[in-house]
Amino acid sequence: MMEKKFYKPAEDSALLANCAMESVGEMDCVLDIGTGSGYVASKIEGKCLRVIGSDINPHACTHAKKNNIDIVRSNLMDAFDKNSFDIVLFNPPYLPEDGHVFEEWFEMATVGGETGREIIENFLDDLKRVLTPSGCALLLASTKTGIFEVEMYAKEKGFDANTIAEDTYHDEKLVVFKIKPY
Repeated sequence: MMEKKFYKPAEDSALLANCAMESVGEMDCVLDIGTGSGYVASKIEGKCLRVIGSDINPHACTHAKKNNIDIVRSNLMDAFDKNSFDIVLFNPPYLPEDGHVFEEWFEMATVGGETGREIIENFLDDLKRVLTPSGCALLLASTKTGIFEVEMYAKEKGFDANTIAEDTYHDEKLVVFKIKPY
């Protein structure tokens, strides 16, 4: 079996990419967190002023760089300054731990902790810091994570979270939230 060293684009990636293409403006500076292969970033390249990918996975960073994506190795937004981005995109690891064992890097790209929301919550805890005053984020969530719970956590952290797209794949519903500070 071939080792999965980074997350390859799937239905969730396509849904987020479509929303990103409709949302970015030509003067926007965009961060694609957990860029993986760089698929979402590559879809908006040229539609905005600048797009930067970030990923904690060195294999993903190498692959994205080969695809001509500006990439920074970072855990979420740790490497970035305050007020740096007009739009932040995130297709997070959102599967709950369920006892399945994956290769280390693939698990980091897909499993979001015990409930599947831990990494999303860490993202929301720090999001306001990197957004420009009029900035927003596009965040993907799944019924496997708990869409309502993600929305409520965002509200607790001072964000409006509005669903801008949704789709159903097999046994899960995927949504993309547009998240803006109050």
